[in-house]
Amino acid sequence: MTELTELLNRASELDGESTSFDDDLARGRAALRRRRARGAIRIGSVAAVGVIAAGIVGSSALERERDNHSATPDQRNDGVQLVAADADAGPYTFGKLPEGWEVQGVLPSAVVIAPVGFKDQSPYSFLGKLVIMYDQNPPSGDVTSVNGRDFYSRGDSDHTTVQVATRPGEPEGIVSVQYPDSTGWDTETMIEFLDAVQVNESAEPGLG
Repeated sequence: MTELTELLNRASELDGESTSFDDDLARGRAALRRRRARGAIRIGSVAAVGVIAAGIVGSSALERERDNHSATPDQRNDGVQLVAADADAGPYTFGKLPEGWEVQGVLPSAVVIAPVGFKDQSPYSFLGKLVIMYDQNPPSGDVTSVNGRDFYSRGDSDHTTVQVATRPGEPEGIVSVQYPDSTGWDTETMIEFLDAVQVNESAEPGLG
């Protein structure tokens, strides 16, 4: 009976150990599931941060691209380039002309210069064109001295006029150029242009 009792006791102990092992295994599996869940949450958080960061970088790049494009229009206006010339146009001889422009019409008191192929070909129409005139009225406006000559500039609603006294040996009076403000000219370039204009004997002063 003693051996039988001992065998029964050992069997009882093995059942307890088996039960304990199963409990431990269940607890271990539960803990593993919790760790995996926490890891998934961390990975998801990192991924979300990455998406947000990418969105921020993408937005910043897009804004920079928009800024570059919005600045493009203001940077396209390069002004008008003058080129050397020796163009005799009746009352005037032009030592320089704007590139891409041509003498369009010649009047006794004025010469009209317009872009090549300009739609309005009338020499009596000045809109969008350069008009070189000669008169004997006193000049007025802001004064800029260049090459020993005083140039007077004044603006109107949509154009600017630059004036200068004729040189010794030319008909006495004032030669002026009127230019539209919307075509890329500036006062400095107009002074350079006007300084190269020679007034010939055939120039007749305009009225007014």
